[in-house]
Amino acid sequence: MSTQDYIEHNGVINSIDNQHITVMIVSESACASCHAKSACTAADMQDKLIDIYQESTDFKVGQQVILMGRKTMGTKAVILAYLIPLVLIFITLISSFQLTDNETLSGILSLVILIPYFTAIYFFKDKLQHTFSFTIKQLN
Repeated sequence: MSTQDYIEHNGVINSIDNQHITVMIVSESACASCHAKSACTAADMQDKLIDIYQESTDFKVGQQVILMGRKTMGTKAVILAYLIPLVLIFITLISSFQLTDNETLSGILSLVILIPYFTAIYFFKDKLQHTFSFTIKQLN
């Protein structure tokens, strides 16, 4: 795969434990890098810890690295977190209203349908962790 298929972000290794590496990155909003951020209250910078599961033979704590993730991970995450729940809500809302003709009950049922969905997501978190995995490489 080419580097165009990946999103790269600089980070620093925070901890190493066998095949589990924690990398700290600084997440900035678009306005955080603006030259006028000191005069604006919208600047947003925060540290985030990212878990990586790969062999850690060449890495040390405090080392600067490049965190790499596939661009398709973002699309998959949006589909799982937003699109599927939205479709479930609308299907449940429309079908329950057609069956019961009760707006309140239909609204409640359309929100309750999210409980089993997100419960299933929770139980599949180990499988999803491999789907949404990052890799790191040494900074040259």
